[in-house]
Amino acid sequence: MHEKLVIVPKKKTGSKKMLTTAWFILACLMFLLATFVNPVIFLIPGIAFALVWYFQAFRSDIEYEYTYYDGEFRFAQIKAKSRRKAIGSVQMDDVLGFAPRGDRSVYKYENDKNLAYKNLTSGDPEAKVYELIAKGEKGLVRYEFEPDDEMLNEVMVKYPRSVVR
Repeated sequence: MHEKLVIVPKKKTGSKKMLTTAWFILACLMFLLATFVNPVIFLIPGIAFALVWYFQAFRSDIEYEYTYYDGEFRFAQIKAKSRRKAIGSVQMDDVLGFAPRGDRSVYKYENDKNLAYKNLTSGDPEAKVYELIAKGEKGLVRYEFEPDDEMLNEVMVKYPRSVVR
C-alpha cells in the first residue's frame, strides 16, 4: 500500500489581490512622501503599510493537504508554508458516500444543515471537487476536496464500492 499525498493551494480572490496591491501602493507613496516632504510624519505610516502588505501578500497563503493511506484519509491546512493544522481524519469504514459534487448519491447531504461542513477546495471553478460524507465523533461530517486520479485509484483498490467516479 502506498501513501498518496495531494497538496492544493487555495486560489486568491480578486478582492484579496486588489487589497494587497492597495497596501503596496500606499506603502510606496508614504515612503516617497517621507523622502521628499516630511520624514517625521510619513515614515511611520509607511512602515505600517509595508508590514500590512507583507503579511497580506506572503504570510496568508493557504494550502490544503489530503493524505490517503491504507483506508484512512487525513486532511490538513498549511498556512504560509510553515504552519500545519490537522483538520480531520476519516476511516473508509465510516464513509457513507464518496462521489463528485452534485452526484445523486451525496445530493441529500448537500442541503442538510445538521452536518458539519468542511470546504477544503482551491476555489478553482475548473477543478473536479469530490464530497466525502462520513460518521464523525459529533455526528455526520461532509468534506469537499480535490483528490487527483492516483488517489482515487488507490482508494478504489481496497474500497471499489465506496467511490463513485
